[in-house]
Amino acid sequence: MERKLYGDMIIPEFKLLKGDCLETLKQLEDNSIDAVLCDPPYHLQSIVKRFSAEDAKESQYGKDGLFQRASKGFMGKSWDGGDIAFRTDVWRECYRVLKPGGHLVAFGGTRTIHRITCAIEDSGFEIRDMISWLYFSGFPKSHDVSKGIDRHLGAEREVVGDYQKRESWGKDFVGGTGYEDTSINITKPATPQAAQWEGWGTALKPSYEPAILARKPLEKGLTVAQNVLKWGTGGLNIDKSRFRYGDSCWVGPNEKDISIGSGKIGYGSQCRGLNPGTINPYGRWPANIYQCPKPSRAEKEAGLEHLPSITGAEATGREEGSAGLTPRAGAGRSAAEIRNTHPTVKPVRLFSWLANLICRPGGIILDPFLGSGTTAVAGILEGFDIVGCELTPEYWPIIEGRVSWAYDAWKDKHRQYKLF
Repeated sequence: MERKLYGDMIIPEFKLLKGDCLETLKQLEDNSIDAVLCDPPYHLQSIVKRFSAEDAKESQYGKDGLFQRASKGFMGKSWDGGDIAFRTDVWRECYRVLKPGGHLVAFGGTRTIHRITCAIEDSGFEIRDMISWLYFSGFPKSHDVSKGIDRHLGAEREVVGDYQKRESWGKDFVGGTGYEDTSINITKPATPQAAQWEGWGTALKPSYEPAILARKPLEKGLTVAQNVLKWGTGGLNIDKSRFRYGDSCWVGPNEKDISIGSGKIGYGSQCRGLNPGTINPYGRWPANIYQCPKPSRAEKEAGLEHLPSITGAEATGREEGSAGLTPRAGAGRSAAEIRNTHPTVKPVRLFSWLANLICRPGGIILDPFLGSGTTAVAGILEGFDIVGCELTPEYWPIIEGRVSWAYDAWKDKHRQYKLF
């Protein structure tokens, strides 16, 4: 098939496979995909919902594991129920379509990443590393032990004040800024028992999400060099993924007053000479952590102006003014108008970095859990071909709108190559 050109540039291709990925992935040929980048369901159901109550009928294995019973998961979404990311079925399909040496990155929840990791490893992949996305803007969903004791004892706590809290996500790639304002009452313990446990909770503030970095084994008998030459897979694009000096994606120690051209590096008023090659002009070696804020509403909804909107209350299934509209029940859900209804949208910047890390320029990236289309947006902006599977019809027009925006942005980025 002849590729479409934009001047002398090849336009990235996008293909959306609508339906269950276990079925739609069968349309792809063996060894046809360069990399897999995805954000599968985290399956954050409670342990009771996952295994059922103590007196319920024993859980059945189903096709592949203890999690076959379907139940609603995060924010009541049915796609987060079940066990699809814990089963080897889908990862075996990813293994089949990946070229030998192809890399896979799959995100998971801090409480469930072990299940996803085992399923990926049991499907034949080599586990190479774990990558942590740091964002620092998470809200703790912690049970206040002291308040719980007062409720248990039937005691009413006195409100002694309140404070306003603003949580910011910073600027995103479309120039928007995301933040939430929250008013929180300050109360004091009503009973001696509650006073004893004042300041105790049940959870930490979430500030990172893990992702597994895995690789399909190299073709038998080939070295990395031989595999790269034959298949175009097997390595990581280090130079393309380096952290630029001063980039906030790196939260470790930072040198000051870097001067690449002079071959020197400054520490305040101090400056010392360095051996050739000490400083790479492309930046520091990429790490297995990456920091960037959660996407703002503007980033999530770029290209969706034509879609009907809903309110934050409708998005969370709660009444206006209830606690369900605060960031504690889903970041960004207090907006007056919401068009991207997916509750767990990842930052385009993060997925752009990951795409460049694991895939050769112009390669094909697969996302078997496309969601609202972040992998497609990032991939198109970076010049990759994208194949995505998505089960939920609600997200199909969101994907298509965001992809259309990405194509316009890609053309604007490469407009100097357009022939007139």
